[in-house]
Amino acid sequence: MRLLDSLALHVDRVADAPLHRQLYHRLVEEITAGALRPGEKLPSTRDFAELLGVSRNTVLLAFDHLISEGYLEPITGSGTYVSRELPEQRPAKASARINPAIEAAGHLSRSMAPDSAITHAPSTLRHMRRPVPFRANFPAVDMFPVRQWASLAATLYRELDPDAAGELLGEGDPQGYEPLRVAIAEHVALSRGLTCTPHNIVIFAGAQHAVDLACRILLTPGEQVWCEDPGYDGIYASATAAGALPVAVPVDEEGIEVERGIALAPDARLVYVSPSKQFPLGMELSLERRHALLQWAGAAGAWVLEDDYDTEFRYAGRPMPALHALDREGRVLYFGTFSKMLFPGLRLGFAVLPDALVEAFVSARAIVGRYSPMLEQALVARFMKDGHLATHVRRMRRLYARRQTYLLEAIEQRLSRWMTATPTNTGMEIIASLSAGLSGQALAAEAARRGLEILPIAALAREVQVNHLVTLGFSAFGEDQMDEGLDILRDILVGMERGDIPTTPPG
Repeated sequence: MRLLDSLALHVDRVADAPLHRQLYHRLVEEITAGALRPGEKLPSTRDFAELLGVSRNTVLLAFDHLISEGYLEPITGSGTYVSRELPEQRPAKASARINPAIEAAGHLSRSMAPDSAITHAPSTLRHMRRPVPFRANFPAVDMFPVRQWASLAATLYRELDPDAAGELLGEGDPQGYEPLRVAIAEHVALSRGLTCTPHNIVIFAGAQHAVDLACRILLTPGEQVWCEDPGYDGIYASATAAGALPVAVPVDEEGIEVERGIALAPDARLVYVSPSKQFPLGMELSLERRHALLQWAGAAGAWVLEDDYDTEFRYAGRPMPALHALDREGRVLYFGTFSKMLFPGLRLGFAVLPDALVEAFVSARAIVGRYSPMLEQALVARFMKDGHLATHVRRMRRLYARRQTYLLEAIEQRLSRWMTATPTNTGMEIIASLSAGLSGQALAAEAARRGLEILPIAALAREVQVNHLVTLGFSAFGEDQMDEGLDILRDILVGMERGDIPTTPPG
């Protein structure tokens, strides 16, 4: 402990930076200043934690960062030492060339900076951690019928005859397992009014995979793409990676402003929309706008990417016809996913394509990923054919409706001083509007520091000003989890009101 006593180490519990990042910076300063010399053994993480009055996990996180960056080196059975060759003493490496799509993907370069909290601008493209309140668009995976799924899987394996084994255990079809495509064609015909055949369907590793491949196939460098503002960051990333130019087109209460899009980019090659439930604001694209969009696309020779990501979970009224169902000129590509209906780890999505595009997409799919795992496709096909998907979706729809009602009532009772929540007719999250002077980004940053996940709409906006809006997901959380999360939110909002917590966005 004598070494620790000689070091100028301290942490500030009210500072913005997490404790482990503060400790990381203090140790870097001590190492670079020579107070900790190369080859010197450090005290144990327990001693560090005791001296600073922090948890051992905080110290372990700081050590992990220092080891990964070359300041410390662990020696098994001996301890942790200051590296004999510090990063500053190594030859400088040439800077990496970064694809500009990274900037488009939800401002990842900023949110991944070392001093960030978990994130104040979470991207929909990040890896799926175990959900914490109030993550949006995440299903109740704990309610998935795992035993039924396992029983179907066991039956599938038992029934594998030599012919079936060759198809499911050998090389797969780039277009996708035919029985699954048949089941999907039946599903979208019944649920969304689409007229298609299994030939029009291609299986992907999630809807974003289909969006990305569509950009590669349909766009050439310099062409323009209409993107909703605020809107899904994945399309901005994929369009940019394809060398195209995303054009932020604002949305209002009727959805994407078609006339504004025509004024901004009349010759755009592609438009991405989420008409059944705009992401992230939640409105439906009006019928008038749907017809106007299709009319423009037909005249301009543009393609329309229709992302229908969670229409299955509708709580009031009937959804409007899908754009694909209204399309008479073969301009609409319809994308769906099993991540919300079943579970994200499945990584299966699909596209319903115009006849003219099927061959191109299948050929490209054979190059990019080749095919999705066949056994998983066969299992989903069986799950659908036996009626389990419809049963599960109905069950989840009832559960999510109850959870939404609970969250709305709890916000009204406990947080109405600071926010007003709006119910949704479809989906897994609600929109909350903060009182004047409160920042959604600042709230999300502080919530992240305290173990919550809130999506500020401003993180998905390019031109429009929506920093007073946040999303609160409800589908994955029971009442006790939501209560705990709301207690934390109330504490944060009280702190903002008193001035103890910054009310302006970080950075």
